[in-house]
Amino acid sequence: MKIIINENRLWTIFFVIANIWKLFSTSLSSKLIESSEYSVYKFLMFVPNIVTTIYIGVFCIILFIKIGNRIENKPYNFNLKGITKKYLSIIAVFVVVYLIFSEMLVKILIVIYALWWMGGEFAMSLHFSYELFFVIFGIVVVIMLLAVFSMIVFFISNILYLVQIYCIRNISIQEAFRLNLELSRGNRQRILIPVMLLTVLNFLLTSPFSNILVLTPLNFLRFTPLYAIFPVSVIIGVISSLLVILIITISVIIYLNVEYDYIKKHNKN
Repeated sequence: MKIIINENRLWTIFFVIANIWKLFSTSLSSKLIESSEYSVYKFLMFVPNIVTTIYIGVFCIILFIKIGNRIENKPYNFNLKGITKKYLSIIAVFVVVYLIFSEMLVKILIVIYALWWMGGEFAMSLHFSYELFFVIFGIVVVIMLLAVFSMIVFFISNILYLVQIYCIRNISIQEAFRLNLELSRGNRQRILIPVMLLTVLNFLLTSPFSNILVLTPLNFLRFTPLYAIFPVSVIIGVISSLLVILIITISVIIYLNVEYDYIKKHNKN
């Protein structure tokens, strides 16, 4: 990891700055939302937000490629067309997945609201006690949320090696997904435990800057002045950037080890 950072100091510095801006701009936007000139500020922040988002994605893809090539002692040749293709393909996959799960979540929330309203009317007609209705309603909601959570976990557990394969190997996204499924058999825990632990740690660090509704009550930065938020953004941004680089490094190392074991076993058989 240290070698990669030293060899790509300028790229890494811009990556850290981009992460700091993403964190700070979220708090800045929430602070300015009640301002009469919010639309002007929002427009002024739109361009740098787009630029930093694209740069962070491109940086991560290049990092996957560079770390893989470094471990395999292969030269790295910058290919803008290839990187752009990989970036857009990965973004497209995750956008589709996000839209699917967000649509499911919206429908579940509608169903929960309908169950609360209709179930309350039904419970009153049967003279159920409020406590009994609340218990039944709670069980139904928990079952529905567990079902969605299980689907998300199932999806994540089947794309553990997708990004590494697609970035490092010169193959299509469909072939990368197929190979990812092959490598995932019996090798999910090897990558899931270390990467997920670091990902959760990074999520917890950056959660005070999040706009996720569930995390809003935990966002202590809502009551913090901007001059105090900026240094916090710098500290968290630097730590988060290093964690992301570490996550990518570990995921590539694990993937290459799993692939090596797979090839060795396949050749033996």
